[in-house]
Amino acid sequence: MQKYRNPWRQLVAEILMIILAALLVAMKSYKVVNDETRLRLTGELNLAMLEQVKATLQKRPTLINTLQFEDSPGAGAAATIILDQLETLIRRYELRTEAQGYCASACAAAFLLGSGRTLLPSDDGKPTYLMLHAVRHQGNGEVNYGKTEAIIKKISRNSGGKFPMALLNRIFDDVRGNGDGEIYIFRVAQRTPQGRHHVFVCDGRPRVLISECEAIPDVTPQSLGIFVE
Repeated sequence: MQKYRNPWRQLVAEILMIILAALLVAMKSYKVVNDETRLRLTGELNLAMLEQVKATLQKRPTLINTLQFEDSPGAGAAATIILDQLETLIRRYELRTEAQGYCASACAAAFLLGSGRTLLPSDDGKPTYLMLHAVRHQGNGEVNYGKTEAIIKKISRNSGGKFPMALLNRIFDDVRGNGDGEIYIFRVAQRTPQGRHHVFVCDGRPRVLISECEAIPDVTPQSLGIFVE
């Protein structure tokens, strides 16, 4: 006789497995490091990771003072929500931010909103850099100009005006008119045919080398209000 399988029980089991897998990924991407005053966020930022950060800060509000981002491409579909909540936590707990390796998209924006911002050398010898671009609507992928402008104004204000709006507005520079401009900020100056530079603006076209983008002369992380170790 064939054994009867309850489809609802099987569905619940599958959902629980998915939730468990997501939590395991978040746990691997989140940990307290060094002197236990830092929270390290590795890889893509997600809502499960964010909930763990909130819980830790609530338990130890006077101990944790730094969010350390490592090799993060930013966030996925919930990028705007995650960035808003990270900004709230940074303000509430007066958190400093650190970046190690690459820190792009929502990661770069969150980093630049820190109460003190530091670029660290990577563990694998690859360049540490930020990549900032415009915020997009989740539904249609179009640039959210209002949200983007609000964020870059906060970034400029948070730097004490050292990160000028004239440079931040370059994220709207692109050849297709769809807001695909990008700003790169390297911890160590990168070699180009025109010399070594820290900051580059790309217009959204596919490129292989950062030297193919426009180098911004005489601008360093320090001049933008970012510390370098």
